[in-house]
Amino acid sequence: MASEVLGEDRSYWVYLPPSYDSDTTTPKSYPVMYLLDGDAHFHSASGVITHMSTGINGNNQIPELIVIAIPNTNRTRDLTPTHSSIGFDGEETEFFDESGGGDAFLQFIRDELFPNIDSTYRTTKHRTLVGHSFGGLLALHALLTVPDMFESYIAIDPSLWWEDRLLVRQAENIFANEHNRNASVYISLANNPDAETGERSAMELSGREFGKILASAVSPDIRFSLQYFETENHGSVPLVSLYYGLLSIFDGYEYSVADFIANPSIPDVIAHFDSISKRLGIDPRPPEGSINTLGYVLLYQIVDVDNAVEMFELNVLNYPDSWNVYDSLGEAYMVRGDKELAIENYERSVELNPDNENGVTQLEILNGEEEVPQQ
Repeated sequence: MASEVLGEDRSYWVYLPPSYDSDTTTPKSYPVMYLLDGDAHFHSASGVITHMSTGINGNNQIPELIVIAIPNTNRTRDLTPTHSSIGFDGEETEFFDESGGGDAFLQFIRDELFPNIDSTYRTTKHRTLVGHSFGGLLALHALLTVPDMFESYIAIDPSLWWEDRLLVRQAENIFANEHNRNASVYISLANNPDAETGERSAMELSGREFGKILASAVSPDIRFSLQYFETENHGSVPLVSLYYGLLSIFDGYEYSVADFIANPSIPDVIAHFDSISKRLGIDPRPPEGSINTLGYVLLYQIVDVDNAVEMFELNVLNYPDSWNVYDSLGEAYMVRGDKELAIENYERSVELNPDNENGVTQLEILNGEEEVPQQ
């Protein structure tokens, strides 16, 4: 896309979750993760999110996300909040001559990229900004200066040493005095000892200081977590940080099947996802796939057919255009012996999806056109 703010063409890379174009579930909107240093981290990030959100090995730890990765053109310019010629070692360097374009880069994201993405894809209002090193520095700069842009931040080993810990000093004033801040923030730190002394580096110390400020913020709506990875260095820490960062940001999202088996309460399931929706600004309806899974747990594992029917009916109520929810409800009615209702729901499923071979087969069985298979 052409950026008037930056005066150059900028590319962006897009990951869409598998369900985005699914012919099984109802189309829905998704939270968006904006990924800095996108060319470096796009594939690992999309893989982590696929693993955590799409039911692989039963994992539904976080909601499915759209990822918008932004490759670099001039990394030092775009990811630094102020102009400074002082490097990590305290010495002047020509490498930072073009530093200080962070505010313009955030303006590009807010005023040009956001509208482009929101008009092209089905997005919710929940946005997460993820950055590593200078990217982490910019993510925390956004938290301080444009707090309404993002709901969540993952700052991976951020370069908070920048300009004599400028952001640390700014944060101390902001979070000690502003009562209406609302954000989820995760900061990770790697084991980067000083090369000469072996002591903790300025990057780690400034990160810990920033963390203490967030932990003592006067606003009750700041959710904060800091994690130190002793066995990771600055280069290796992004992958594991993204995993734990997403767990922190979306803490409480997953509804455990084991917990449900111990307490198979449908009202508790509804209340759980309603609470998560209010906190994260995501769809208040329990996810179609999650409810379908819990329905089958009730039907065949707990063997509570009546509650299984109720669970599947909840999915039909929430997702009336999904052929799969009628297929599942038809199966539950069939198990309960409600032949007419089973036929009615299988017919609706096949009407919505004529290629639903299971629905066609079950209708033939229910209508006596095919022998019922021996169990």
